[in-house]
Amino acid sequence: MNYRLIPIFLATIFFTFQGTTQTVGTLQNDESSLQGYTLFSPFSGTKAWMVDNCGQLINSWDRGTRPGLSAYFLENGLMLRTYKAALEGPFTSASNAGGLELVDWDNNTVWHYEWNTPTALTHHDAVFMPNGNILMLTWELVYTDELIELGRDPNEIAIEGYMWSEKIVEIERVSSNDINVIWQWEIKDHYIQNFDASKQNYGVISDHPELFNINLPDLNSNNSNATRDWNHFNSIDYNESLDQILVSVRNSDEIWIIDHSTTTAEAASHEGGLYGRGGDILYRWGNASAYERGEVNDQKLFGQHGAHWIRDDLTDAGKIMLFNNGNGRPGTDYSTTEILIPPQDANSGYIISDPNPFGPEEPEWIYGDQVGEDFYSAYMSNAQRLVNGNTLINAGSPGRIFEIDPDRNTVWQYEVPLFGDSPATQGGNVNNNANFRAYKYPSDYLGFEGVDLTPGATIENGENPIGCEIFVGLEELEQNELSIDVQYFPGEKSLKILNPQNEKAELFIVGVNGRFYRKEKINALEQTFQLPHDLKGVYFVQILTAQGEGFSRKLVLFGG
Repeated sequence: MNYRLIPIFLATIFFTFQGTTQTVGTLQNDESSLQGYTLFSPFSGTKAWMVDNCGQLINSWDRGTRPGLSAYFLENGLMLRTYKAALEGPFTSASNAGGLELVDWDNNTVWHYEWNTPTALTHHDAVFMPNGNILMLTWELVYTDELIELGRDPNEIAIEGYMWSEKIVEIERVSSNDINVIWQWEIKDHYIQNFDASKQNYGVISDHPELFNINLPDLNSNNSNATRDWNHFNSIDYNESLDQILVSVRNSDEIWIIDHSTTTAEAASHEGGLYGRGGDILYRWGNASAYERGEVNDQKLFGQHGAHWIRDDLTDAGKIMLFNNGNGRPGTDYSTTEILIPPQDANSGYIISDPNPFGPEEPEWIYGDQVGEDFYSAYMSNAQRLVNGNTLINAGSPGRIFEIDPDRNTVWQYEVPLFGDSPATQGGNVNNNANFRAYKYPSDYLGFEGVDLTPGATIENGENPIGCEIFVGLEELEQNELSIDVQYFPGEKSLKILNPQNEKAELFIVGVNGRFYRKEKINALEQTFQLPHDLKGVYFVQILTAQGEGFSRKLVLFGG
């Protein structure tokens, strides 16, 4: 017979309050949205929060410092967070950080380090690498004399007499509060200029798209601190299979890719590494006028954030996704989420032909440019491809997080219900809820192994009037022809096995990391198995018959 699953919901919440206007928290939750948990860390608060699809609190981390600016929940169950340390240098910016930390589910600091001196500071973002190291964005002061020698127009140096030079640093964690520097790359090793033939880096700008024009930053620019912060990297990502790094370069409205396979010495040169280019820019896109191979009106990106490679096993894996904020876009400012495919050769190098810019001419996919898709975030923001094929979009400055399906329909919406760390009240207005990044994790995410996912109340004050269901519990993962039925009873924390044909089989309880927690023989028409009281989080119920047939179910266990 065909197996038919009768869903058992662990939580069903329905509110029908009259006269209440829904303004914050979960505004929409359709069954086709990813039933998972969303992490966000508001810009003006000191806490990170994780909520379910109904806005019910799953966990919070009170860190005592504002984010600086990103936070990720990792597969190892730790949160990687950049934070604002007490400044020691002249890096006055909303984007400064100075500190990095790894924090466990219970808010204990596992590791922390401050890269914060009078001449150097971390900022914006960091990424956890598969080998356990961390790549981080840093600024380092470079002063007038060196800038002139590198080819900068002396009249275009900030009155402070220095600029914030970008440096990417890979660190290895040592003990609970120390590091080893493993590798580094600096933008000042990759300049080009056509201002002064007697200085370094002189050449024809358009002949060297692999280099950054040191005289491009304009003192009159309205970009963020552009007189000193010439590039303003605001995101970093790492692709292990390519051994490449992707950064978003806000102040020139570009994304860049550089080679990580180099040594530090090679990264300071124009040769070496897998791609033979040293630390030069392998690929750039978004504003070809920055390297004089396009007109200003051909610009594609406008203050973009959150550039990253879409992860393996997801729809559009390997392509680049970003949030194009749209600041200064011709006409009306509006934001879009975009996906592009850089042209590559068989060796994963990037194709460009003289005198053309890097392709593609247009993104492969854009959301936000059609009627009914209006949203705008002047700064911050990101987007994320989800495991069910949907896309999460975080319009950061207004504190709006929403999810769309492949047909561009909105299936989940959430308004961050906070004034800094203070909850907003349902029905009222909210501001000061800007959010740099948001990420959604499926319920079987490895990081949830063994943690308590019991939902609490919503963050906001007041009730949620829209009605909201959490569609979790036993979820079928594989179709089968067996007559065996599995039912879960959350109140008793037990499984009932219905086996009308008295088939011989075995039952396994398996964690998301592959660890076996229980094995039982199925040898009766009906059996009940009590689950261990301390099991909480995401597990799999697997049934395997003597003939090798079987199926698997996802099981979400709350605490208690």
